[in-house]
Amino acid sequence: MSDLISVIIPIYNTGDLLSGCVSSVLNQEYPYIEIVLVDDGSTDEVTLTLCNRIVKEHDNVILHHKPNGGSASARNFGIEHSHGKYIGFVDSDDIIDKTMYSTLYSLIKKDNVQVSICGISTESNGKVELNDAQLPSDCYNNHDLLHHFFLGHWHSTCTCLYDISLFDNVRFPEGEVNEDYMFNYFIFKNLEKLSFINEPLYHYLRRAGSNTSSPKSLRFLDWIKHTKQILEEMSHDTSLRQESEYQYLYSNIILANSSLLTLSRIDSNEAAELYKIVTNNLSKDREMLKRNTFLKGRNRYLSFFMAYTSNFYKAVVLSALKLKRKL
Repeated sequence: MSDLISVIIPIYNTGDLLSGCVSSVLNQEYPYIEIVLVDDGSTDEVTLTLCNRIVKEHDNVILHHKPNGGSASARNFGIEHSHGKYIGFVDSDDIIDKTMYSTLYSLIKKDNVQVSICGISTESNGKVELNDAQLPSDCYNNHDLLHHFFLGHWHSTCTCLYDISLFDNVRFPEGEVNEDYMFNYFIFKNLEKLSFINEPLYHYLRRAGSNTSSPKSLRFLDWIKHTKQILEEMSHDTSLRQESEYQYLYSNIILANSSLLTLSRIDSNEAAELYKIVTNNLSKDREMLKRNTFLKGRNRYLSFFMAYTSNFYKAVVLSALKLKRKL
């Protein structure tokens, strides 16, 4: 008999979207799957009714209710109440390909690894983007997997299948933004190798109100805190120092631009303060900006504007964004 895979789905007021998500997991080709639904204090009757109906109709679905604590809290709860040898995570408003877990399980067995990863597609307003499209399917050693991780790949836990033994001392940081990034870092930093298949088997459906599309506030500084912590941890490793510096610089650049996008729509003191903090970080780290060979193209040019002329850059970008909205 093959090993049991536990798929943890944290739920909070997902409504009708939950049905498509759970159906895509129930329809997996891999037959030995337990679905752990963790209701994180939902108040939406549609969500609660769907949860109760699904668990009654399917013997391999387990439903737990807990007070609201955020997705990290719900995932940690799910880990504690899972029974599988392998663990996967799916967000309750996304869907997965029917071959996802059979493919990831086969990779783990074929390559004798503890983590396997598939590609992901991001779907928004009828457009589909493929993530990790430039990385080849392969088995990556520790140095190479961290190299790609710091350069922006494999941050989502939803595309991964994990051996449960890796969770002995690792949990999601609760109450923080960007919890997937830190979770995978703690898993990956001691991992001998992992297998990646460049097929978009996970389908992330971007919607208004998600962390990526919501107005930027000071809570998004968690991303800076995480990348800075990792930068400090990697300071002894000269072979990966530039990669970890890149991730720190990149997080500041992205948050600077996204805070301006927020300011172009609403008058937000927090977004303005966020912009000030991250551009000050770039200003203090000008030497890092100059020497980093991974920071290229548009991001490299924009980072220097932010670091040296942050107020001018802010005025130009806000004017351009407001003009675009009028057209």
